Amino acid sequence: MRAERTQSLGIRPAAGLLLLLLPLLLGLPRAAQGQSAPVVGTKHDLSVPGTVSGQPCVFCHTPHDSYVAEKPDWNHLLSIQTYTLYTSTTTKTVMQQPNQSSKQCLSCHDGTVALGQTKAQGLLNTSRILGAGKNLGANLSNDHPISFTPVSDGQLAASLFLTPPATKDPAVKLVAGAVECTTCHNPHIPNKDTVVPSFLVRSNASSAICLACHDPSQPRPNRLQGWTTGSHGTATNTTPAAAGFGAYGTVALNACLNCHLPHNTPANSSPRLLRQYEEAACSPCHNGTNLTPALLNVMGEFSKVYAHPTTTVSGLHEANENAFPLNANRHAECPDCHNGHAAANAGGAALPPGVQSALLGATGVSNAGGAVNPQPANNEYEVCFKCHADSTGKPQSSAYSVYGYTPFRVTFATSTDPYNVRLQMQSTASSHPVTHARNSPYPQSSLRVNMLTLSYTAGRAMGTQVYCTDCHTNNQDRNFGGLGPNGPHGSAYPHILERNYQVNTPPATPGGTFPSLTYSAGINGPFALCEKCHEFTNSIFQDATFRHNIHSIGVGASCAICHSPHGVANSSANIGPRLVNFDTHFVGQNSGRPIQFNKAGRYCDLVCHQQAHDSGMTY
Repeated sequence: MRAERTQSLGIRPAAGLLLLLLPLLLGLPRAAQGQSAPVVGTKHDLSVPGTVSGQPCVFCHTPHDSYVAEKPDWNHLLSIQTYTLYTSTTTKTVMQQPNQSSKQCLSCHDGTVALGQTKAQGLLNTSRILGAGKNLGANLSNDHPISFTPVSDGQLAASLFLTPPATKDPAVKLVAGAVECTTCHNPHIPNKDTVVPSFLVRSNASSAICLACHDPSQPRPNRLQGWTTGSHGTATNTTPAAAGFGAYGTVALNACLNCHLPHNTPANSSPRLLRQYEEAACSPCHNGTNLTPALLNVMGEFSKVYAHPTTTVSGLHEANENAFPLNANRHAECPDCHNGHAAANAGGAALPPGVQSALLGATGVSNAGGAVNPQPANNEYEVCFKCHADSTGKPQSSAYSVYGYTPFRVTFATSTDPYNVRLQMQSTASSHPVTHARNSPYPQSSLRVNMLTLSYTAGRAMGTQVYCTDCHTNNQDRNFGGLGPNGPHGSAYPHILERNYQVNTPPATPGGTFPSLTYSAGINGPFALCEKCHEFTNSIFQDATFRHNIHSIGVGASCAICHSPHGVANSSANIGPRLVNFDTHFVGQNSGRPIQFNKAGRYCDLVCHQQAHDSGMTY
């Protein structure tokens, strides 16, 4: 009688029984039956009304003739595919082939089994096809990993390693201690996230699902730390979904999805599920378009005449490259200097040498050298030292020409690495006060009280230390009154200098005549960079201890001929005070004697502009 009744309603007996048993099969009380109803009419409803496939549950569930070994009520034919698994240089987990929980989802979503291919009823007609982007294929290397038990890597939530393990969010559940498809997706209810109705277990606004496992609160060296105050986690700039961002409308709400995709990352070439790799991942926001209000165009800086080789060198950054200094695989990518999780537009150090907000969370090399790697860097110069100190991957003198004229100093001849800026900054003879406070035994009468801005008005107070980026930065740096991005991305001036610092053309032979420079004060003058901190007219040119006026004005010599701006490493008793370290492209030996400068005796012993200077000539 019951069979006749169900047949008269156009329902097969097995299917009718399935509807009655479904709440039990799904582990739900009868009162909760309505909670599974939302699957009707969703993309998971494959039924064709009026046919044998006219019930939405039959494609996945059956009370009889199921895959007993897999799951008692499972009905869809399972894939026998061997999958290419997710890999990463930073993961600690050994990935495994998908287990039975996630294979149930992949039986449709790997595209190898017909959507209507059931175990109990055979091949059924379906009302839908697998949509674009929903076919994950057999290559899961560009998808968030599944069927793995988390292993602590310093960035995952501590609750994942308790007994029993759990995420930080009750809605985001592990399956037998493992991350599976259903950790993030509920296949029965599509719209718990009303913005992204992709059967998520909850709204993923502000990346709530991601942060259930990936925990910024874990201690250093967790590179996620700083997320809650960083720009990418807090910025309210609006984003267009069409430009490839998430669909939540603002940078902060899209959160992880601004940069990462959980499925189908492009071309399988981006590590850690990045939408794109290297500077291409940063460009959509930092190219002056897409966001409202728009950000300054940092990417445009790399098109300037002198720029960091971010877009030109072929080496790639790796998140686990902690073996500093970087001796091989030369690269200068955005994440070499910036930690995208912690970088911010406020909150960094206000004065040198501490890291400014854009460098928060970045790694570095300490003033002690590559043996000590701060995680993260405490001082700005430590970020620079990853490449500009002990690294053997630096370009040598001939390759530096792309950045402008490169002098060769007297002390370079005895140095194993003449371009090691860390050693120059550590000099006990003299150095600019980047890694240490001013400690010169000589009076600094030329120092201004305030650095001059780009408009030659008083800027930041001089203080006792300076940043690398006080000299090396965009020629329109906002920190000094410009309208462009801060930082040494690119500049109109050689060596990515903030303002003019001209160098004479070297003579054919050291000691010969060179074309002179004509001094003028102001931002367009040949020594504008030095004048940012040092007063010329009423101080340096009137210096009673050394008559700069006859050299700078009289013969048009650049500051660079005599002074090494970083410091004087490998100095001897006869070279080094006040950054004096002659450029041997200009200066030659006098009668074969060593080139020297004697501060106490106020003389030089050398040949320059065809003039011999020796101990009998006092300046």
